[in-house]
Amino acid sequence: MAEVTVKLAIGNFSIEVTGDQGYVDQKLEELVSRFLASRRPTTGEPAAATSVPQETGGKKTSAAEFLKRSTAKNQNDRALALGYYLEKVEGLSGFTSTEITQLGKETKQPFANASDSVAKLTGRGLMMSAGDKEGQRAYALTASGEAYVEALLEAKQ
Repeated sequence: MAEVTVKLAIGNFSIEVTGDQGYVDQKLEELVSRFLASRRPTTGEPAAATSVPQETGGKKTSAAEFLKRSTAKNQNDRALALGYYLEKVEGLSGFTSTEITQLGKETKQPFANASDSVAKLTGRGLMMSAGDKEGQRAYALTASGEAYVEALLEAKQ
């Protein structure tokens, strides 16, 4: 049988399993249930569906309210959280550093250099390039980036 390798990284936690498909599936499930049991959704729904209120009282959650619900302390965390907001609440498939900069101004938490934050997050594997949008490079959150923001949101609750 062909060997497969699966890598999973959530925050500071990472798993890499190599072997045949059956072994990898079994070991990955075992490790995830052992080390991440408290983070897994119990209803079978994605964690984002339960942790990100998109509307309150019939109104869409603002970016400022969204940031207040997180424990984002530095520019990189805020940039990542705002990218998550654009994807999950606004429904965008990709966003630019200019859009992150604009949201920072709207939330009254401006960035010194949003492009630098996005570059650092991309280097850490929390964001990835998603093509071009209006002549600028577009970005999207990786699964690790989404999990990181969800952890920031859970810590505040």
